[in-house]
Amino acid sequence: MVLGLSGAFLAFDPVQQAWQAPAEAGDLSVAAGEAGGTHRSGVQEIRRVPSGGIVVFSFLEDQAKASYVNPADGRVLGPWQPSALPRWVKNLHRSLLLGDAGRWAAAGIALAMALLSVSGLVLLLRRMGGWRRLAAGVRGSLAQRLHVLVGRVVVAVLFLTSITALTMSASTLGLVALDPGTEPGWPPWPSARPHCPRRAACHAARPTRLEFAQAVNFPDATDPQDTWRVATIQGKSWIDRYSGHVGHAKAAPRAQRIYDWALVLHTGESAWPWAVVLGLVGACVLLFTAVGRRHLVAGTPTGAASTGNSPLAQADVLVFVASEGGSTWGFAQTLQRRTAQNGHRVHTSALENFQTTAASRQVFCARRNLWRWPGAARQRLAQIAKLSPALRPCP
Repeated sequence: MVLGLSGAFLAFDPVQQAWQAPAEAGDLSVAAGEAGGTHRSGVQEIRRVPSGGIVVFSFLEDQAKASYVNPADGRVLGPWQPSALPRWVKNLHRSLLLGDAGRWAAAGIALAMALLSVSGLVLLLRRMGGWRRLAAGVRGSLAQRLHVLVGRVVVAVLFLTSITALTMSASTLGLVALDPGTEPGWPPWPSARPHCPRRAACHAARPTRLEFAQAVNFPDATDPQDTWRVATIQGKSWIDRYSGHVGHAKAAPRAQRIYDWALVLHTGESAWPWAVVLGLVGACVLLFTAVGRRHLVAGTPTGAASTGNSPLAQADVLVFVASEGGSTWGFAQTLQRRTAQNGHRVHTSALENFQTTAASRQVFCARRNLWRWPGAARQRLAQIAKLSPALRPCP
């Protein structure tokens, strides 16, 4: 529940960032060309942030500065502000504020959520009577109807967020290496060789090369061996600061691409409509948990087991219950008690557990509605009829 609610809180951060970003957006390579061509002092990096805006990071008089720029002409549009969410909220969601142990615990919770989503889907299909009746009307108590209706909507998203969380945890915990991080070696260049920032920037700005550019790092003015570094979704490139030619390129590994997709699907970064969906699903976790607990309490046949329910192998009377709201179990308990008073050994269970033994003499299948069986019960009765055509369950 903690991870779900904190995730819902974090999901609205991409929405806020998207609203704060300037409306003007374009090709990052153009912004790199303008910034490099004008040779702005202190510019270190140009990055496309998840909201879609282009941000220039620079140092001016030993003070860090970040500004949105117009990619068409490099004009400053306004200051860029990092996320206003407290850092501890992200740490709570990622590691439960427990460091590495918390990261392992969060990964375990994500795995448990994935298994619960799969098992919940199986139970949902059993209740509704299969895939074809998955969108049919729901009967039962208010808590049960809410649990099924909410579950039909959020189970797929919960499973997806669990799998993406496990993918991201595998990288965070060091189980999967995304990028070795090694840079290529360069031949020594004479420090007196003149460099051409505009020419290098224009080469870096070629749209055929940087159509999907994510970041451009400027070479250090004090280091003659430094290069331009360009990051795209396809990989990284290192560009000669003197000639502007690509000296080395490295494709992104498959693990990195999978991680990038998992990051978008799990956080909603760069896709704020999906972030809204994630936030609403995360907020539904509290409701889902509450109605699920009430559904479990209401639908658990604890009364039958606590009033002398005989073992299946010894019982001569079997009572199988098909109930969506839990009220039929009261009738089943009464039937069990009265039958036991007449000297019979009675075994009561849910209809999905139907089976007979050599000792059984009478079998009852109970339901509340006289005209219609629940969806899962109809499917089970059809299977029973195929196994034993002579068997005639008595409502």
